[in-house]
This record gives sequence, structure tokens and C-alpha cells, in this order.
Amino acid sequence: MRKLAGKYDRKIYCHRYTTYRYINQSTSVYQALQNRGNFTIDEKRSLLSWFTKHGPYWEDIAEHGSDNYVEAHGDLVTCTALGEASYCIKLGIDRRLVSLTPSEWSYSPISATISPCDSLVEHPVKVQNYWEPTTLETALRDAEPPIESWEQLEKVCRSKFPLLRFMDGCFDPLKGKPFAFSAMNSVISRLEVLNQLIEATDSTGRRTAEGHGLYQKHFTGDEGWFSDSSDSEKREFKNKLTFPHPDKPNSTLCCTWHGKVSTQLLRIHFNWPVSPGESLYIVYIGEKITKR
Repeated sequence: MRKLAGKYDRKIYCHRYTTYRYINQSTSVYQALQNRGNFTIDEKRSLLSWFTKHGPYWEDIAEHGSDNYVEAHGDLVTCTALGEASYCIKLGIDRRLVSLTPSEWSYSPISATISPCDSLVEHPVKVQNYWEPTTLETALRDAEPPIESWEQLEKVCRSKFPLLRFMDGCFDPLKGKPFAFSAMNSVISRLEVLNQLIEATDSTGRRTAEGHGLYQKHFTGDEGWFSDSSDSEKREFKNKLTFPHPDKPNSTLCCTWHGKVSTQLLRIHFNWPVSPGESLYIVYIGEKITKR
């Protein structure tokens, strides 16, 4: 199944500590691999190389953390592949699972529930799961092609987030920078939150319970994805943080608020707060503007 994924330019991500997981009460993956009756020498070397050296590892690009309570059939699955896939689906990022058989995971879809620690709103999601090569290959063949460039990212975002107004040229600062898969995922997840926040806000500017939870999680605290520029940055970089208004000639937008992407030190600038009846404009996606 891993070779099938490669055939369609996809990757199967594992956890860096896969070999330490137990396949039953007494045998770890590593111990099973050492049993000569289970695998040939070449198979064992190939699996160990995958699990311990090359990955890729999903925790390196994880979107969820220990503060997200993810449950499946009464079991806590936070900080597992199922937890990560569930949380990504909630953010609008397509994630699917590949499972072993025989196991307790030979069914699809797998239902999970996400309960953020700062919200009472539960988010049920369904994760597609594959445990046979034939069904996996069918899904890979029918899936949308992976995003492999900043130009493709722009096209997907403009289609995927209809409640956001993307200013002409807002993706241009990305051109010339090396394309990074993890940065691309982070840009999508942050734009998804902004799109959801607009969806969860009525015409008077009042947020729903879900909208309030999104705001508390992502716009407040040290771990929030979005923040305002400091006063000194606003003074020093005032011109660079001011953009032509897309809909009002001779007017400008001061966009000091931004979404943070640690990979490549990218920033997503937008107008905030949004007044009732006003659009949320994405005016800049690129390298940090206020870098000294």
C-alpha cells in the first residue's frame, strides 16, 4: 500500500515511534520485526528504514495537540493518527487512514468526535480508512491531484473558501520561494479558520458558540494562530502594512492582524476586526513583513 501511494505521488505517514507500539499485550512492532518467521531480511530492513529513518512522520506536520480531546467509540485517540486525521478534516484538510488487517480497524468510515478544551461544541467527523490495496488504489486514482505549487494553492484556496475575499496578487509574495508541503497545509488550515469564523458570525457581528470558541482558541493566548502587530511594528512598518482597498478607490486597508505560519516564517495579513456587512480581505500571503 505504501508503494501504491508513491505510484500516485502520495505518501503514507507513520509515527516516529511506530516500532515501539504494541501489536498485542506482549509484542511490540520492533519485536515482531525481529522474528525471522514473520519477515524476510529485506522486508525487515525496508520496514525499519521506513519507521525509524525516512518516514515521513505525521507528528512533524501535526495540526492538533494534546489540548484537543478526540474520541472514537469511547476511546481517547488524541495524539494518534486517527486524532490527527480527524482534526485535519475538521479544518477542511483531506486526510485518510491506512490500517493493518487483521485488526480492530478493518472498517470505514471511522467516526470520531472532537471536543476542544475551550468549547462545549463537539465536532463529529468521519475518516475514510483503507486496509486493502484494491480499495486504496481506487481511492488514490479518484482523488484530486495533490497540491504541488504555490500557484495550485492559490487556485484551491480561492475555490475552497468562498467567504473570504482574496485581493488580486495576495499570493504573489510566495512566488520564488521553495514550495513547502507543511507550509501549504498551515496556510490552508488558517484560512479555513477565518472562513469558519465568518460563517459563524451573523449580520450584526454576533458570533455563534462555535464562532466564539474559534476566536478564543485562535485569536487569544500565546499559542493562537492569529495576532496583531506590536505598536513598534505598526509605526516602523506602517506603509508595508497598508494596502489598497479592493472595492473602494482611493481608500486603503490597514492590515496589521496576521496569521502565523512557522514554516518559512510566512504571514497571512487581513483586515480585522471585521465590521458588520464588511468583507474579510486576504491582502498578503508571504514572508514576514515586519522582519527586522
